Amino acid sequence: MSPNTCDLSQSSSRRIVLRSSTFARVLESRIDINAPISDVWDALVDVESWGKWNSFIPVVEGELEAGNTMRIKVVSPGMKEMIFKPTVYAVEQEQRISWGGGFLLFVYKGIHEFILEELDQSTTRLRQIERFQGPIVLFMKNMIQRTAIGYLNMNEELKHYLEYD
Repeated sequence: MSPNTCDLSQSSSRRIVLRSSTFARVLESRIDINAPISDVWDALVDVESWGKWNSFIPVVEGELEAGNTMRIKVVSPGMKEMIFKPTVYAVEQEQRISWGGGFLLFVYKGIHEFILEELDQSTTRLRQIERFQGPIVLFMKNMIQRTAIGYLNMNEELKHYLEYD
C-alpha cells in the first residue's frame, strides 16, 4: 500500500481503503454477494425499498435517470443525518450508477459510484467508490472515516438482504 493509502477495513470481509492526495480523498469499498448480478442490480435501482435494508442511505427519492436530481438522506454512524440532492450522472444497466454534486465547483465536489462486477453466474462484486475533491477535504477526516463505516454497513446490509431475506 502506498503512503497515501490507508486500509480502513475492520476485517477481511469488510474491505475499504482511503487514498489521499492534496485536495482529494477516494474511498473504495467492496463486497462479494452470493446473488446474480441482475438481483443485485434490481435491489440497487429499487430506491424506494432502500429503507427496508439500508441504514446508511435509508431514503432515496426521485427517478434514477441520468440528468435527474435525487434527494437522499444519509445517516453516517455517530453523525447527524444529512440531506443531499445529488445529480445522477450515469445509470448503466447491471454495471454502474453514478451521482454527485458539490458547491462553488472548486471548494467541494463529491462523486459516488456503485459498480457491479459479475464474478460468476451466482456471485456479484459490489464496489462503492466516493471521490471527495476540493480544498475542504482537508477538514473532512472525521466525516470521511464515518462515511467509510456507513459504506461497509450498507454493503453488508445489501448482502444480507439478498442472501437471507
